[in-house]
Amino acid sequence: MTVNTLERGRGCLWASVVLSGLGVLTSGYLSIKRFTGGSLACSRWAQCDVVNNSLYAKISGVPVSFIGLAGYLLLLGLALTALESDGGTRRRLVTSGFVLALCGVAFSAYLTYIELYVIEAICSWCVASAIIITLLAVVGGVNIWRTAPGRARASTSPTAVRS
Repeated sequence: MTVNTLERGRGCLWASVVLSGLGVLTSGYLSIKRFTGGSLACSRWAQCDVVNNSLYAKISGVPVSFIGLAGYLLLLGLALTALESDGGTRRRLVTSGFVLALCGVAFSAYLTYIELYVIEAICSWCVASAIIITLLAVVGGVNIWRTAPGRARASTSPTAVRS
């Protein structure tokens, strides 16, 4: 595999690292506040404490922020490992990250529904997390496309270079 082929998908993988890091910071802040108590820093239009202290802020006794933190840490680990991998291993790691991000989008959509129609309050941290996980899913789809085996051969062929 040539250096061009290995470097081709690294930019989008770094985007996954950055977005996962932002997700860790967001869910980490919510997790810390869950442990320590106190009010969340929140925008004027949102009611973060109402959402964070609601009945729906825990699933089977586990705070939703912990679930988010675990998911973002896993996504970060997958992205960092994919950066150091190549070929089929990279593709499997990228695909795993994409599937996890899609699960996160579905979970986030469920939680957003709960915020809007059951709790009737919005948390700006939750909105930020929903945007981050959605962007991670989009970037994950791009990463899968960029690491496709057929693309690697096509980009190094003589006709692709002349085009």
